[in-house]
Amino acid sequence: MTDGGDNRLRSLFAPLEQLLASGGDTRLYLDPVTRLNGYGCRPFPRREAFTFASSTATSISERAYAVCAAARQSLLRDATAIGLDRALDARVEGMRGELKELLDLGDTGCEIVFSPSGTDSQLHALFLARSVLGTPMVSVIAAAEETGSGAAFATHGYHFNAATSCGSAVIKGEPIAGVADDVSVIEVKLRDDKGAMRPCEQSNGDILHTVGRTIAAGKRVLLFAMDSSKLGQRSPSLDCLRQIAQASGGDVQIVIDACQARVGRKRLRWYLEQGFMVLLTGSKFFTGAPFCGALLVPAGLAVRCAAIDAVPADLVSYTSRSDWPMAWRGIRAAVPERANLGQWLRWVSALEEMRDYFAVPASFREMALRQFAEVVPRLIESEGIFELVPCPRGPHDDIDEEEMVAPTIFPFFVRYGARLMSQAEATVIYRALNDDVARVLPAALPPMQRFLAMRRCHIGQPVDLPNGRGGRAGALRISAGARVVSETWVRDIVQSRENLYGEFDQVRAILEKIRLLVRHFDVIERTYRPPSSEKPYQVSAA
Repeated sequence: MTDGGDNRLRSLFAPLEQLLASGGDTRLYLDPVTRLNGYGCRPFPRREAFTFASSTATSISERAYAVCAAARQSLLRDATAIGLDRALDARVEGMRGELKELLDLGDTGCEIVFSPSGTDSQLHALFLARSVLGTPMVSVIAAAEETGSGAAFATHGYHFNAATSCGSAVIKGEPIAGVADDVSVIEVKLRDDKGAMRPCEQSNGDILHTVGRTIAAGKRVLLFAMDSSKLGQRSPSLDCLRQIAQASGGDVQIVIDACQARVGRKRLRWYLEQGFMVLLTGSKFFTGAPFCGALLVPAGLAVRCAAIDAVPADLVSYTSRSDWPMAWRGIRAAVPERANLGQWLRWVSALEEMRDYFAVPASFREMALRQFAEVVPRLIESEGIFELVPCPRGPHDDIDEEEMVAPTIFPFFVRYGARLMSQAEATVIYRALNDDVARVLPAALPPMQRFLAMRRCHIGQPVDLPNGRGGRAGALRISAGARVVSETWVRDIVQSRENLYGEFDQVRAILEKIRLLVRHFDVIERTYRPPSSEKPYQVSAA
């Protein structure tokens, strides 16, 4: 083995938490004091925290951390014998097969492209679509205000962060040569200016009109449909997707944004059978270590992608050879071997969580998520300072939702005096909630309140929404992730139910701590106010 190979092999000896936070962009960077990333997570177990943050991201579990440690040791043995790239490539290809089996997709002929995040997968989807369909192309983003913050960049073919997963420094918002060329973006919103959900027929109509108008202008369409959003929404309807797919011929490629992974396996299969690509992550609902993304490519399109033999030079810094299926020899030949150990380990953790989740009987999965959907909104509404944000999922269709028929994300505003807290104020609450704040609260705090102040509670980051009163407010989110099911299930159903009730006790504690933080908001604001956010990227709206 060469000196270069020896040096690369040494990277496997880095601390496991360091590896888990590598191979991504700045979203994985850790605060040197708190050891948390910007999403309130850390790359090693955080057993002391009450966690219902799967709408954003979740710290790795002890179970998954142990599996990652064992996987690293196994890779080290093989890499010593046959080289790191070859050993990792074989494992990633095996991971593709396992993910297909876990999702009941083993017989569909689909292929999987792995990535460091769902945003990277959006970029990969754009690359594949423009390679197959051609340009000029318009990316149409449904439910645009409820997708990830980097979507407007990635779907345009622009750099969406200050760094790529390979460590290259880039300028956020600048076009990626060979990807952004002849691509534009149109956003279609779910809500009106007052924050109310627009009728499904209106959103569908806007999407149909936008797609039809674009095709008539001689352009191709890449439609990013939503299932589900950061607030649990879906758009457009299934009938609308059917209509577009049947009428558009080869001018439209539909991509389902299922990055939240709150979608039943039967629905996932249906999407692929229709020829839709699907964006998925293992780090939202399934609570794998953040971040890990995947693009599921349907069988027919996968055959066409296997013929692609060129990759834009600037896109190469967003990917490595093992990300792409072994059958796609042209793309793989154009992308260098570059072992992304962090991405691989995060997917190892996600697959462990998925195995544990699907090992639970379907009847308990359904019962647990249904009870969560009944109890949590009731707990939120029982507290006078909270206002639940209504999030109807839209009309039901003819696909079996399985356990995902139950909503799993519950956003709510926080009242502060006579008004609702702004986005900046809700962010203060969010950050203080995830920390031991006893040190900044009055010394005369009663013992039980001081104990509550010490409790770290991690929930979904606040989302800036119209408040229904002519202004805007920040909505916090409590979400059910896979661990609500997998970590409460035991063979004794009575004990399983008791364990589930323990999850609800944790939700009660979270809400009570928020009440405490609001009472002392003037004190905690000085410590936990975040820095000013940058100006958002602007694109045209339909």
